Amino acid sequence: GYVEDQFSFGEIDQDEKRPFRVNIGVNFRQKKRTFKSLFVGVSSRDFTVSSVDQISSTFIASNFNTASGLPELILREQLPDLYNADLTVMAGYASLDFGLNKKFSGNIGLRYESDKVDIIWDVTNFVGRIGTITKEYQEMYPSLNLKYEINQKSFFRLASSVTQTLPEFKEIAPFEYVSPTGRVIKGNPNLERSSVFNIDTKWEFFPTREELFSATIFYKSIQDPINLTQARGSAGIFQYENTGEKASVLGIELEGRINLIENDDEKSLLSTNATISRMWFSQDILELYQYNGQTDTGLQGASDFIVNSSLSYRSRSEKEFIVSISGNYSSDKIYALGSPEDFVNSATLFNDEIIEKGFVSLDLVASKKINEKLSLRIIGKNLLNPRIDQTQVVTIFDASNTIVSKSNKTVQSYKRGSLFNIGFSYKF
Repeated sequence: GYVEDQFSFGEIDQDEKRPFRVNIGVNFRQKKRTFKSLFVGVSSRDFTVSSVDQISSTFIASNFNTASGLPELILREQLPDLYNADLTVMAGYASLDFGLNKKFSGNIGLRYESDKVDIIWDVTNFVGRIGTITKEYQEMYPSLNLKYEINQKSFFRLASSVTQTLPEFKEIAPFEYVSPTGRVIKGNPNLERSSVFNIDTKWEFFPTREELFSATIFYKSIQDPINLTQARGSAGIFQYENTGEKASVLGIELEGRINLIENDDEKSLLSTNATISRMWFSQDILELYQYNGQTDTGLQGASDFIVNSSLSYRSRSEKEFIVSISGNYSSDKIYALGSPEDFVNSATLFNDEIIEKGFVSLDLVASKKINEKLSLRIIGKNLLNPRIDQTQVVTIFDASNTIVSKSNKTVQSYKRGSLFNIGFSYKF
């Protein structure tokens, strides 16, 4: 929840507006989570599964409770893994909106925020099972937004701010999540938040009320970046870590939105828009995670080239029909950073970073107003359902530590599946 008050001052202009407005407020947010994971296994005496495709006929009550009293299948349960987590955020902020003249306006603000994260866990893979941790952060976060009107259709904007990225509960609690494919991802109680400095500049041009062309240059500097990485050793576990002291992102973004067909009121019937982003990443690696002479890398989970595009039709009739097809392409990105298996022999014993190959996705949303009260809506998600491959370079050394071979291996390949939904809504 939040409470905010505003007051304006300065001489009233011809639009009956004052040039300055102060916003003062307080904000409170609390999030709680209770998590439980129970691993259930089955052991057998003299039991043979007829087919792996007939599991439902195997796990039936008669196989667990036989007439002789000796079941052919025995249920095995481990102690459940548990964690309870709380996030409490209290903040106070003040900002000043100003308009120095008809062309130049902006906003300057300052936010004080206090964050407290409490987590208690009882998990199998933690020594003694039970543990607790509290993380507290207090910080000031300034922000600045400026806008200059070049003319009635063109604007220039500049924005800068300091923000933070708090680790999620699952990234802190040392619970080992085992995916259906057997991949193990573990939280890290030593994980700390990231501090982020942002600055971007943007030019906008509006040919008409509904059309837009824009170009943006942006930069981010990240202290203590959080990445998913392969844990040191040969266990094959993935863990969240502050893998470096600093990371940076430099990017450009181009956006266009145009009307292909308009009605007599110059409102779009058929329109399209596209956004193209190109980014360059840099991140130093702490000595603990360096291997094979590698001292820097990209950011985990970030594609350096992204394209979003859509084509939309709107009938603007009494019984309106709206349909939109949107597509996205994201280039290769790091799924998990690499790490040495053995710190002393990190030049030759290491797991290289895992790369998730780029792919295209396609979505569809359509709606039709049947009458004043009844409407139809159709949603299709990930219609192409592309195969997503994750690859890793495997390097083989001989006894003299000379590279014998290097090959790019697929470590996992999967499809996310498609979603198709049709629904009706009725207004009473």
